[in-house]
Amino acid sequence: MRLDPPKQRFTPHERKVCLLAILLLTLLVLPSLNSVRHYLVDNGFVAHHTSTKDKAWQLAKSLALAPAKWLAAEKELPVIKIDIKYQDWLKLESDRKTAFTQGKIPEIRHEVTALIYYQQNKFPAKIRLQGDMLDHINKTKRWSLKVSLKKKQAIFESRKFSLLATSVRGHQGASLFAKSLAIANFDIISPKHIPVRVVLNGNDWGVMFFEQAFSQSLLAVNNRTEGLIARLDLVAESIDENGQVTRLLKPRVLQRKTILGNSSLAKQRKIALALLNDFLSGNRSASDVFDAKRLAQYLAMVDLWGAWHALTWNNWRWYYNPHTAKLEPIQSDVAVTPAAHIWLMQPPSQTFEITKAMLNDPQVKAHYLASKSTLMKLLNEQIIPQLSRYEQQLTQLLHSDSPLISPFNFDVMQRQAHCWSTSYQVDGCRSIKPVSEKLHKQLNVFKTQPNWDLVSRVYEHQGQVVWLVKNNDNIALIIKEVQGVTTYDEITKLDEINDDLPLKLFPGQTTTINLPKNVVTLKVSAGLAGKKIAPFIFNKNVRSLSFVPRPYEPRNSIFLYSEFIKRTKGEWHVQVGTWHINSYLVTPSNTKVVIPAGTHLTFSKNAGLMVFGSLQVYGKKNNPVIFTKHQADSKWSGLSVFAASAETEHVINHLKIHFASSPKLGLWQPRGAIYFVKGIVNMQSVEITDNQSEDGLNIINAVVIIDGLTIKNTLSDAFDCDFCTGEVNNSQFINIGSRSGGDGLDISGSNLKLTGAKFTQVRDKAISAGERSQLHVIDATFNDVNFAIVAKDDSTVIAENITASNIHHMALMSYSKKRIFGPAVMKVTKYSCADLNCQNKSVAELGSRLVVNGLEIRSQAIDVNNLYNTIMKSDKPK
Repeated sequence: MRLDPPKQRFTPHERKVCLLAILLLTLLVLPSLNSVRHYLVDNGFVAHHTSTKDKAWQLAKSLALAPAKWLAAEKELPVIKIDIKYQDWLKLESDRKTAFTQGKIPEIRHEVTALIYYQQNKFPAKIRLQGDMLDHINKTKRWSLKVSLKKKQAIFESRKFSLLATSVRGHQGASLFAKSLAIANFDIISPKHIPVRVVLNGNDWGVMFFEQAFSQSLLAVNNRTEGLIARLDLVAESIDENGQVTRLLKPRVLQRKTILGNSSLAKQRKIALALLNDFLSGNRSASDVFDAKRLAQYLAMVDLWGAWHALTWNNWRWYYNPHTAKLEPIQSDVAVTPAAHIWLMQPPSQTFEITKAMLNDPQVKAHYLASKSTLMKLLNEQIIPQLSRYEQQLTQLLHSDSPLISPFNFDVMQRQAHCWSTSYQVDGCRSIKPVSEKLHKQLNVFKTQPNWDLVSRVYEHQGQVVWLVKNNDNIALIIKEVQGVTTYDEITKLDEINDDLPLKLFPGQTTTINLPKNVVTLKVSAGLAGKKIAPFIFNKNVRSLSFVPRPYEPRNSIFLYSEFIKRTKGEWHVQVGTWHINSYLVTPSNTKVVIPAGTHLTFSKNAGLMVFGSLQVYGKKNNPVIFTKHQADSKWSGLSVFAASAETEHVINHLKIHFASSPKLGLWQPRGAIYFVKGIVNMQSVEITDNQSEDGLNIINAVVIIDGLTIKNTLSDAFDCDFCTGEVNNSQFINIGSRSGGDGLDISGSNLKLTGAKFTQVRDKAISAGERSQLHVIDATFNDVNFAIVAKDDSTVIAENITASNIHHMALMSYSKKRIFGPAVMKVTKYSCADLNCQNKSVAELGSRLVVNGLEIRSQAIDVNNLYNTIMKSDKPK
């Protein structure tokens, strides 16, 4: 028997020497210099220098340190396994071979079925090659793959994602850029890059990045309302005799099929693309198209990092915000590098023609300078220390497969910031140049080509309804089928027109088609030659930008309401009395609207009030302010308020609002009859009754301080609060959802405290907390409701002193509807229910938790999809 401990085969020092020898031997036997270069890049090597001597010295040091990095690397990473059938795998291999032949991955490529395994779960999926350039597929393994999960399943909060070699995204670079945005509190949408180990058909592909796709999932987890993402495509390029580059660009949306198939998103698409066209053609300023503050923050961060790659025309991605009708930048392929000779450059935003046009806007420029100042203040005390710690943690996850990754030298960031702040006019900065032509061939002129459906329209001319169709594209347009919709939502087949279809319009051709007089909406199946046929909708006399929510800046025009609205610089004062408004009234920017006690405003059907600034309503208990419809109309077009900033406070005391609907002005159509975007909403004793829209009250991205809110007799939801913080006290919700399933209080991505609430006659959920909300409910009563409290989608509800009676389906529920978020938690204490079988009216889905009066409710399988197709199915009013 051995009494001495067994000797290890290799000491730590011997292991390091062996690993270094293996690395050197591998380099020696590789067949070509190009292979050596690829091998080094894939293993994390990025040259920080330009001279051969410095590169060699850096490589030697990296190779010497690689064994220690590999040994210290975190090996326990999430594992994603992929199974693809052999026949399908051959299709992906075929696309890869075609890519090597053509020099880029083909635009039309195979999408094959696969099974994804993660954490003992199996997900059916579709997979194709990802990317355009060969760096996505030039490795034996770790090809870039685009994955779409089926059945609304999700991994890492994403239904669509890519698996990429870390070298494709510059290893830790994109993550450091996103982290710096977060440290600076710049609210820019940024895809996550999560290191995972990928096993494909049993073969270990090593560590790759799980990258969120540009999709609805990315928007949802970044606290954005459902919307769309736009980009630019290249239509044509020309170079004149002087070398000037002109590019013709066409805006388009991602996930086109999904967008066009959704009537609400299809309207948003037309607005978004038309806004981009107007900006690119010089017809609309940057601040009128983009969220000026977020755009400026993004540009400032790009300049700090020298991330010129993010500003090329093909790398822009924008989220269209349906509330503000403006576009926000999304971080996309920033390609930051630790190499000082590339990082150090004059601000790339001052070099690219598109960003120069953006910064020519005074509002964008002002926000840019403010953002630059913020970065300078935070750089040494917060940004660099936090980035250093974060990078150390991240690279430890990457070193098991890429041990040559070196840390960024943040002294270079300090130098870039110093030179930037001194306009490159001090020693050590004067030699720094703009983006090199060797890195990117700049465009000198950009032009735009609108989509065919944006220049086509349905209008009425001399009593005749006409469809004008223009094909301004460079390929043929195919009109396959048309269908009319009348004022009463009746479908008319338009057989006489369809008998002559399909119709082919060649580039530059225009035609007109007469329609029946009762047609107000035209549904069209059409597409460009070689593209899939898709649905398009045209509304009579409505153009893409017939109306967008923008301040009205009067230019010597007659003000119709000067009798009772006294205007001074920055303020509107409404006089006491009963007044009628028969048009849609929009204030200038940064306007404070003051309405005193005893004021009664009546509105015609298409009339309403839109405030840009702050709203101050000073009603009193015995002398309230009243907004209502004119006696000759069934409804009016509601109240919309856009705060000048997050700090802008609205004060609304003793206001009664009756028969309001959301405005139907052009294609911009908000859900709420009463609509607040941003700011601090301070409401005391507000009553909203008989609203005629999807939401009675809709508050977005705001702080709410509400006491004594009453909402009753709604067609659908009473109060939607999205991405809100604050409290709602002593409020009641009565007869909610008379037309369709309506919720009393519906919160998403919010953190609220609800005290003293009463819910009566609610056809759907009295309280619905979703999308990572945090809700504290105290002293609430529920009577004659379908569902009392529902926690879903990674939300947490803590409730106490809850009384329920006459509950038609379930009193308490905890489940996951949107799989990108995951299960929910609800804990209820001092709960009493007067109904028979109350113990059977509390349910938690598998994975979610529900604790009632200290007892954990046993979770069970719930068919959530069936729930929303039956009991919770809504028929939202249009």
